[in-house]
Amino acid sequence: MGNIILVRSPSELISINLAGYGWERIDMSSFASFEQLMTYVEVEGINLGRKKNQISRFFHAKPGDIVVVPVSRAIVLGVVREGKSYQNDGGYGANRINVDYFKNENGEEIRIPRSKLSQGLESRLKIRMSIASLNEFSEEIEKYLTQLKENDQVCFDSLFQQQKDNQVADFKETLLSRLRGGSTTLKSGGYGLEKLVKELMELEGYSAHIAAKNKTSDISDVDIEASRTDPVSSNRVFIQVKHHRGETSGWGIRQLAAIEEDEHVDKWLITTATVTADTLELAKNENVSVMDGEKLVDWIYDRINELSPSTKEQLGVGILPQVIAS
Repeated sequence: MGNIILVRSPSELISINLAGYGWERIDMSSFASFEQLMTYVEVEGINLGRKKNQISRFFHAKPGDIVVVPVSRAIVLGVVREGKSYQNDGGYGANRINVDYFKNENGEEIRIPRSKLSQGLESRLKIRMSIASLNEFSEEIEKYLTQLKENDQVCFDSLFQQQKDNQVADFKETLLSRLRGGSTTLKSGGYGLEKLVKELMELEGYSAHIAAKNKTSDISDVDIEASRTDPVSSNRVFIQVKHHRGETSGWGIRQLAAIEEDEHVDKWLITTATVTADTLELAKNENVSVMDGEKLVDWIYDRINELSPSTKEQLGVGILPQVIAS
């Protein structure tokens, strides 16, 4: 078995046997080697930050490698096939590789519920990276592949799980609507959302605080500052939080980009709204990561049981056992 790669690809690409990665400003398939690609990046003065390793993993995906695509409360497995392509249609996933996904007799992808994965793998899926190595879980994933090849299913894949997935999707849609429409009891003026994001960062192991307002005379601004240090690494994060309904403009990105630091800082725009292709392009040019409303709700759901009772009450979330109709 080759490498195992986590790819946060748009789920709609699964049906046409593709896995996509963003960075639509450059057609990776037009470069014969990674070295040529990096030479072009250097000539154009493009700042990759910490994304170089992710781009390298995606570019070097070869036939026989295993792709793991996270979908709602599950994962889908596929095997890389020869060929790269590029399609900039204004969405995410412009750079694409061919992947033969495991599907049932109706042509539907076979989903492996996250709840059935080992704790280590399920936890690894929460990493805030678009592309990541999962080679350390090769033994577990090999077992799933063997079942898929022999039986066209993994034994715990069931109708019950599909019904549960539908309930999860309904929950997320409702929560996002409430966040955008101001129907929660989070404090107004954006402060309540900032407190929520701060709590989520702390659940991810960061020390976080809401920054003082109007600290500088220029446009630079940050809502949340967070840091995490372990024996072998350290990481700082600056976050702009926008509580919007429709679309979020590039203003928050410009605010973050105007911040000058002597050391590397990861910069994030987190919004309850949608983000246009132009705003995403600006974010990539300024090396700012973006989390839109749907991704924010995914994050909230992943940590829902760990949020404080008061936060869940403000979100209007009640966690009670439910009977799922068979």
